[in-house]
Amino acid sequence: MKFERPNASVLDIVHKMKSKDTKHLYAMSDIHFDSVKCDLALLDKHLSAAAETKSPVLIGGDLFDVMQSHDDPRRSLEELQSEYKHDSYLDLVVLDAANFLSKFNVPYIIGMGNHETAVLRKNNTNLTERLVYALNTSGGEAYSMGYWGFIRMIFQYEKGDDRSTKTLYWHHGSGASAPVTRGVIDTARQAAYLPDADVVINGHNHQEYVVTLNRIRLTKWGAPYEQYQHFVRTPGYKKAGLVHGDKFGFDIEKMPAPTTRGCVRLDFTFSHGSKVENVLEICPVALLS
Repeated sequence: MKFERPNASVLDIVHKMKSKDTKHLYAMSDIHFDSVKCDLALLDKHLSAAAETKSPVLIGGDLFDVMQSHDDPRRSLEELQSEYKHDSYLDLVVLDAANFLSKFNVPYIIGMGNHETAVLRKNNTNLTERLVYALNTSGGEAYSMGYWGFIRMIFQYEKGDDRSTKTLYWHHGSGASAPVTRGVIDTARQAAYLPDADVVINGHNHQEYVVTLNRIRLTKWGAPYEQYQHFVRTPGYKKAGLVHGDKFGFDIEKMPAPTTRGCVRLDFTFSHGSKVENVLEICPVALLS
């Protein structure tokens, strides 16, 4: 597995493949690592599974919670873990996250969410860049991204020139929690303006879905075939206030409904010598609590 970066918002992951090989990518977001409500046990379980196959892990924003700074209107001492109750609060969170993630031998692709961009605006520090630097200097492998980006999964047949590419587009997400639609309505909009994406990944609203749309296309030999476009929403790892036992606070006052927790694993299966354009099959598998 080799990583290449043709553009600041594009990352290529190149695999050498045997016929019928399957490779994985784990997609997650909204971990809120430093929150007392973060389900660290479930996160540990999924990162351990990724480490077993050394699969890359995409973290699409809001890895950090970091709502307890002095000027954050959402701050609450009830939600500040005791080890972070110091003036160097943000530094301690970054170091703690780096120590936790470095336990798993996987390459990380780490994006920003609204929690990281809020700290960047208010405190002039990029927590994502700092975390990636800490992981890389300690012998890990991590790549820093922005609020969105493309990942091209490139699969090269080990005994010839056959190759197949699948393109992933991810965006942290925006808007409210969408408790009724879960944000599924976004799939129709994104299908229109993301024609090159085989997989579209969103997070942010702590909802979860896997939706597949298909299109009829023609091979270069003139045969019709179906091409699938997969839409994934990753729910995150933060427990709802009602589940955590909160009596009051920012979450409770918004009357949030509890949401699922977990991530999605994308399975890519290569078929050498196929005369159909779907040389590479993708199967999104939800890994939930």
